[in-house]
Amino acid sequence: MHNITLCYSTHRPETLPLTARIMKNHDVILLEEPLHPDFHKALGGTVNLEDHLLELDTDYPAFTLGQYRLLQQFFQTGKEIVQVEPYFDHLLWIQYFLADGHRPDEIPPKTPVHAVYCAEHEATKNLIEYYSIVHGDDFQKILTAMNSFAMADAERFILRDSLRAKRILELLVPGKDTYVEAGSMHLLLRRLLNKNLPEGWRLRIHDIDGETLKMLNFRGSLFSPGDELTLDYILGRTVSQHQWQMCCAQALIYSKIIIKEEISSGDGEFPHTRNEIRSITAVKKLSLEKCRILFQQIRSLTSFEAAAMTERYLKISRE
Repeated sequence: MHNITLCYSTHRPETLPLTARIMKNHDVILLEEPLHPDFHKALGGTVNLEDHLLELDTDYPAFTLGQYRLLQQFFQTGKEIVQVEPYFDHLLWIQYFLADGHRPDEIPPKTPVHAVYCAEHEATKNLIEYYSIVHGDDFQKILTAMNSFAMADAERFILRDSLRAKRILELLVPGKDTYVEAGSMHLLLRRLLNKNLPEGWRLRIHDIDGETLKMLNFRGSLFSPGDELTLDYILGRTVSQHQWQMCCAQALIYSKIIIKEEISSGDGEFPHTRNEIRSITAVKKLSLEKCRILFQQIRSLTSFEAAAMTERYLKISRE
């Protein structure tokens, strides 16, 4: 029996020791990132790692640097490390294609790259619409715009996971145990791999977020209200108007109070996980009306100020 391990984790420095112990037991490591021509040169040390990461312009520089240093060690031991994210490969192709003066209608129809263009166009359109509305005072319109984006974003995730699952299955080699990196939102990837796994292969799941929560003695999940809503749409669940309104309202507060910058800490402290637990626990206590009132008070504040005001608001509302 050949093994493929799907490892779910967030892109935070605190998760690296937990994922490293799983990676080391596999022959092939499939990363969740687009192809780059200098990738293996960076792993081999012939391209300066820090310069390479600057070129990538990653949203998680501390995590990416830590992971690449880890991957360099695995690469030296002979492990095969592959970048597998077809959605973003197609997206990069689209960007270069349009930058060369081509028009969107010149993208070949009924192709994966055209599907990526359509999904990205729809999600971006809804995101711009949300940004144009969120600064206004019509709370219901803000929630409706958020919900529209969540549905478009879900379609983007569905296509992304579908393309990635297909490519992962093409890369499986009998006799080589394979590790697959996946962000926590990619639950559909598990279904797609399980459904189409070749005979003789066994799918194993590692939930790093879940392991971390157990270490911290917390019962629940690290899915924010916005993530929960998007996942409902990804997985085809029925969502009532009350559900999406509550998720969107709580997501508005969550996005203001969560720490977005990377936090450095010693092993075992899990600062990001602790912050996510506090933030999720706080917003889950808020009703639709309380979210509306609180949002007006914190919308112009920093994350630290918004979190402090939210804590005071919850304390007052309990009294």
